[in-house]
Amino acid sequence: MGMKKVKISSVKRAAHLKNKKVPLSKQQQQKLAQERAAKEKVQNIFIQKARKKDHLAQKKRQNKHGSRIADISDLRPQSDGEDGDDLANKLDMLEDEDLEYLQLNKNSKQRKRKYAEEIGEENHEDLKHAICLEKEYASKTAEELENKKVKVNLLPIKSREGDIIARSTEVDYKPKTKIIKNEQEQEESSQENIEEDELYEDSDADVVNDANANVVSINTERKLITTTDLLIARQQEIERQKYRIGIICSGILEKPEDKIRNFNALFELMDENNCKGSINLLTVRKLAVVSLTEIFKDILPEYRVGQVDTKMQHVRKATLERVTYENALLQQFKKFLQRLEKLTAAINRRGQARKTPQDIKMAEVAVQSLCEILTAHPYFNYVKNVAQLLVYMLNCNYPRMREAVNQCFRYVFTNDKKLEMSLFIVRRINHLIKSKNNNVHLECITCLMALKVKNVNLDLEKENELKQKKLEAHRQRLVNLSKKERKRRKKLSELNKELEETRAEENKQTKHYKLTEIVKMLFTIYFRVLKNDPNSKVLSAILEGLAEFAHVINLDFFADLIDVLNRILETQEDLGYREQLHCIQTIFAILSGQGEILNIDPIRFYQHFYRNMLAVNAGKNHDDFRIILKTLDEVLVKRRRNMSQQRLMAFVKRLLSVALHLLHHGTLASLGTIKTTFQLTSVLDILLDTDCSIGSGKYDPELEDPEYCNASCTALYELTMLARHYHPIVRKMSLHIANGVPATGEGSLSSEIGKLSALELFEQYDSTAMVFNPAIPVPKTSSEPKIKKGKHFYSQRDFKVYYQKLFKDHTIQLESRSKKAVMIDFYKELKLNC
Repeated sequence: MGMKKVKISSVKRAAHLKNKKVPLSKQQQQKLAQERAAKEKVQNIFIQKARKKDHLAQKKRQNKHGSRIADISDLRPQSDGEDGDDLANKLDMLEDEDLEYLQLNKNSKQRKRKYAEEIGEENHEDLKHAICLEKEYASKTAEELENKKVKVNLLPIKSREGDIIARSTEVDYKPKTKIIKNEQEQEESSQENIEEDELYEDSDADVVNDANANVVSINTERKLITTTDLLIARQQEIERQKYRIGIICSGILEKPEDKIRNFNALFELMDENNCKGSINLLTVRKLAVVSLTEIFKDILPEYRVGQVDTKMQHVRKATLERVTYENALLQQFKKFLQRLEKLTAAINRRGQARKTPQDIKMAEVAVQSLCEILTAHPYFNYVKNVAQLLVYMLNCNYPRMREAVNQCFRYVFTNDKKLEMSLFIVRRINHLIKSKNNNVHLECITCLMALKVKNVNLDLEKENELKQKKLEAHRQRLVNLSKKERKRRKKLSELNKELEETRAEENKQTKHYKLTEIVKMLFTIYFRVLKNDPNSKVLSAILEGLAEFAHVINLDFFADLIDVLNRILETQEDLGYREQLHCIQTIFAILSGQGEILNIDPIRFYQHFYRNMLAVNAGKNHDDFRIILKTLDEVLVKRRRNMSQQRLMAFVKRLLSVALHLLHHGTLASLGTIKTTFQLTSVLDILLDTDCSIGSGKYDPELEDPEYCNASCTALYELTMLARHYHPIVRKMSLHIANGVPATGEGSLSSEIGKLSALELFEQYDSTAMVFNPAIPVPKTSSEPKIKKGKHFYSQRDFKVYYQKLFKDHTIQLESRSKKAVMIDFYKELKLNC
């Protein structure tokens, strides 16, 4: 029969080898014998010392007993006085047997004493030699400890070239025993001082007089602690903990595999109370959270850590070490996330009586830490739990936390290439809005604006169904083919499949599927709010999102969506101008794309837009002019052929009127839109003619209907005002339009300015940073204004003679008083003369 192989685990094999006895060599036996002899010698030294102590104790006892017997035997009636008589009487009272017993004890003790002295003389030299050896050993160890240096690693330095330079220094060695003894001595001294103070206070409490009262007041003053002392102690504690955190973090970053246990020290500093029961300062807790966040951002791997059962699988030593380290790191990361969740839960609990400012500050730090972890490692373990927690924090009652989470999600949506995390976050936001019945903060909706939704075809499912039907019909045809033809088609299909794999077509399909799911979830959120709660506070954000993603809306929803938006515009009277502009922008974006096939007349939307153009000015709402520019691009440029001439001229006239009330970059954007419209159509040339005789009626700028305001009866006189604008580019642009938008020659624009669109002009010449583009020179001012002499005209000849005489008299008076100015009150002089 053959031998059966049995697999033995590494643990059992190590235990078996450990229990197996191996015969020792001669050198090892000699070494063991030497070690045993040294141990016996040391034991003999300590045994001799113990014997010496026993001999000394016996001597003391014998001396005491011997002195007593000597006193009893020497006490005879020979002593003088009353004491001698008393002792003699006591001795006479003892019987003969007792005296004999005492004498025998004395003799035995004397014999023992002589024996001990003989032994002591023999072992005296050995004890003396052993004591000398001990003293030499103790002195040598003390000198070594005093001169011993310990190497301590310092924080690394980053050079100018970007290299990391490690540093270290040598520090005097301090044994733990001495530190423990010093601490014990300090505790004992403090306890003694406390006991003395308590005794002192008790003694003073019994007596009531002026002197004791003064002493008590002095003692109480010594115990008082000022605010300065507290602040100094707090600052010292913070600096000490900073140094400690820095050393722990540098040790972990130097070699994380060996310093995993150091995380527990940082976790203790995160808590409100440490293991000793003392309270951690708020600054120290914040520093611990920030330090742990930076450590995890540096040492966490970019891949997802998997679970490997090392007991069931045979792995190499290096693999085993790596798996053990990754599992330990994952456990520490889990503990850190649990503590952060605990900090955020302190402000989200329902029914809590009061939230302290410390809880709020720690929650802000925890939320910021979670955001940094999500942006740094969006695909690591437990990061989906982090995203789910941040979604709930997106609807908290603290604006700073909401803004931090909003910025975090925007960053994730912008930089997420796999779209896995984006889809998960959008689904959680949808669940949150649905559970809260649309009663959420604006940040829950505005963060979705950062989604990269491009080239998404929501009708792809229908197209796939049609393709499936065609393929089914094709398959039926293949059934009737010959066997050779079927083999050929099979090989071609396999080859096409391999080509698709090399082109990464499968990844593209997966990515497109995720993007389609994101868009479906996005419009589910938008349409639910519009249908169920049109008066919601998030309506403005919903309308803004619809305007942003209107190009990917399914064609089946166009008609219903336009009806809903029209009803919102007409029925809701408290709807703001911004919401109305977003509604109009969404409608025109729909009608400019696939919605051209719809039979919808947008006359009422033109009226709403024409009326709301005047709502924006150079004040706080100047940034909302972007919405008007985007809508004008849809109305005046893309749908210019669907507009009548009167309506087109009315919009251009209204836009130029609005340009007078805007900042210079808003004015430039308006002129850029008008320039583009002049280049695309020649109908607007009539607005540059100042002859008012041609036309039917009079221009009414206050009429809300652009079709009947008679804009053809007016001219663009605002261009003459803008030709004297303080900004040089505005002056050039206005003269360019006034000259009829020439491509070359007088009034033409440079290619750098002429190729910019309206939105690019609005952003490039923005002066919100208090910087003009280009720089505007300071006007030149002379030191003193020049006085121009002019002619005087008099209504009466007699007044001219009187004026010259009066002026001459006053100049004579001024010369005598040495004054430079002439002040004459003609009205008073005339009254006096009359």
